[in-house]
Amino acid sequence: MGAVDLQLPPGFRFHPTDDELVMHYLCRKCASLSIAVPIIAEIDLYKYDPWELPGLALYGEKEWYFFSPRDRKYPNGSRPNRAAGHGYWKATGADKPIGHPKPVGIKKALVFYSGKAPKGEKTNWIMHEYRLADVDRSARKKNNSLRLDDWVLCRIYNKKGVIEPPAEPNASSHDVGSGLTSEEDTKPVILTPVPETRPMVYEDFVYFGGY
Repeated sequence: MGAVDLQLPPGFRFHPTDDELVMHYLCRKCASLSIAVPIIAEIDLYKYDPWELPGLALYGEKEWYFFSPRDRKYPNGSRPNRAAGHGYWKATGADKPIGHPKPVGIKKALVFYSGKAPKGEKTNWIMHEYRLADVDRSARKKNNSLRLDDWVLCRIYNKKGVIEPPAEPNASSHDVGSGLTSEEDTKPVILTPVPETRPMVYEDFVYFGGY
């Protein structure tokens, strides 16, 4: 769904502040109240790689907004599960309280790493995650529920301002089963047929496995 489907007025821009995102969107969503313009999509953000998200957004050009549930990493723990798509989100910096004098929400910055933790490759994809402050999550923990929050609000963008997938895997990430070093990987294999006539050169194709 795009901006035309939402019947937005010409010149419309969506550049909310942190306070506006928490007070006018996240608080209303968590309270099951209607939002005047349904401009923020509802998805399970952690099922996708970040470069897939722009195509799932209701609106956005350089940054995209989503309501998403948040799950626990362990049934009896309080840490969120940050695995997503073919990688994981890693927190960076300190949390920022939103709202004065008493914080209503918490803003957390995260960076997406492609591959398996803890040796993933850092990308240019950034997420600002907004969650409500002072929410009692203990009841769900007692019920062994993996759900940590029904809804958090996420802003996604790429530092380069483009929708880019991660770089191709380098030689160090080759399939261990191939038995090839990075130097061997770049050389053609020369095979001599029988009966011997003259050498024939065959390219050495290396197939890369998934993440």
